[in-house]
Amino acid sequence: MSDPIFEPEAVARNRAAIMDYCKLLKVDHKPFEAFGKYFAKDLIQHDPWIGDGNGGDEEYLEGRREDDPEEYSATDEYVSVAHNVMADAEHVVVKSHVFVGPHDTGRIFIDIWRVEDAMFVEHWDIIEPIDQTHFNRLPVGRTREEALALGETLSKPIYGDPDPTCDSEESRRIVLDYMRMGMEPGRLVEALETYLSDDFVQHTGRMPPDKQGSIDYLASRAETRAKDNRTSIFERVIADGDLVLAHRRVISDSDPRGTAFADLYRVRDGKVVEHWDVVQPIPEFSASGRSMTGGPDSPLEPGRYHGPEPH
Repeated sequence: MSDPIFEPEAVARNRAAIMDYCKLLKVDHKPFEAFGKYFAKDLIQHDPWIGDGNGGDEEYLEGRREDDPEEYSATDEYVSVAHNVMADAEHVVVKSHVFVGPHDTGRIFIDIWRVEDAMFVEHWDIIEPIDQTHFNRLPVGRTREEALALGETLSKPIYGDPDPTCDSEESRRIVLDYMRMGMEPGRLVEALETYLSDDFVQHTGRMPPDKQGSIDYLASRAETRAKDNRTSIFERVIADGDLVLAHRRVISDSDPRGTAFADLYRVRDGKVVEHWDVVQPIPEFSASGRSMTGGPDSPLEPGRYHGPEPH
């Protein structure tokens, strides 16, 4: 008998759980109700700012409000725009951008949850400030006022739902083949030319928006990155229809602690047709004492300590 968490009915329950959680948190502005309903007592927390257990997020939010009550109120001022929602076996993913207060310029979030019995037992996230000077700006909701005017986006994410007619395993295979080829010495351009569709759309702000622009950008940096021994450590690859999320830690001689990456791809007809990413340097502190990208038993990354962010 297969593990019930991999059955379609269980995956559907996980998807329903994350949708309800996000509605409570991001639409109804009831964070503590959301935490109480869905956080396991022994929740494993990889967010560097938040401690383990079902009280970690509440403690963090209360601390933020106490430190800066005029700038931050998770209950009243939180405005979120949903980009994508995914579910694959025991994992659920939400990509969004968020304004936590009236003066916040916004951040893009990837949240990954591991679910057991409709309870969230492990959490990772990657957070990147919105930079409107980048090549590719957000299509909608670029300011808090614009995001507020959009209304509720959770039921209709701005980049669309996963296509259920696409084979998740085939999408996962294509992305892994593409990324592995691109990481082989001397094969980066070959991988890009082979796997990116002619009408490929690049959403990351660091690169031009099309196929050739992405090839030129990455090729111009390949030699420098190779000399720095840049290496990716893949932690999990989550697939839902035509969407695939690669969660990885990138290390190099100049950055042994590493940077957390979430690369999100849309796959059609054997090609990568869209790419987004969220990138965050791994900080030196870890409130829970856990790795930012690894599993429950992974050691802290080099140069990190178990403790809160210094003030």
